[in-house]
Amino acid sequence: MNFDYNDEKTWNLFKEGRTKGIFQLESNLGRAWSKRLQPTNIEELSALIALIRPGSLKAIADGKSMTQHYVDRKSGLDIIKYLHITLTDILETTKGVLIYQEQSMRIAKDLAGFNLQEADVLRKAIGKKKADLMAEVKKDFLIGCEKVGKVDKETAEEIFGWIEKSSRYSFNKSHAVCYAINSYKSAWYKANYTKEFFLSYLTYAN
Repeated sequence: MNFDYNDEKTWNLFKEGRTKGIFQLESNLGRAWSKRLQPTNIEELSALIALIRPGSLKAIADGKSMTQHYVDRKSGLDIIKYLHITLTDILETTKGVLIYQEQSMRIAKDLAGFNLQEADVLRKAIGKKKADLMAEVKKDFLIGCEKVGKVDKETAEEIFGWIEKSSRYSFNKSHAVCYAINSYKSAWYKANYTKEFFLSYLTYAN
């Protein structure tokens, strides 16, 4: 079946927090943050799913969680800002918030000249929270930034420190997008075939 990803009734479910039975968002937490964010597309829905995890909610910067920073920037309550102008392209779709491991990989590639294999080592260090591996990658990152020359040493240190902190919460984007698509599909059925949706939900609920 071809889904209409611009279905107004479906997006209204997310905006109103009526996500009971919706994949990844049926908890009280999911419903509350969906209502706050008011997602209007798969990109925003992916970010929401990645950002309602404990690490993001507990990662505080400037007095707010990463989740709240994203919501406030999306709603226009805060300005969208970037740690450095060279990161604009990489972080534009996430309102300047570092959400995904793939974004850290691209930062390493663009600023430090990492190849895909080296960037994947960074991803592993982030995903597995390996301090010793992260320390090794940091050396290579700083050396690479000096060679590429897009940022000075102080800025490179600051950016890598930001990447290190993101290891507490950053999520795999490919997973987030897949989750968002499944979330949207379940919401689409709920919005357009409500009786059938709840019949199935009640039949198979544990």
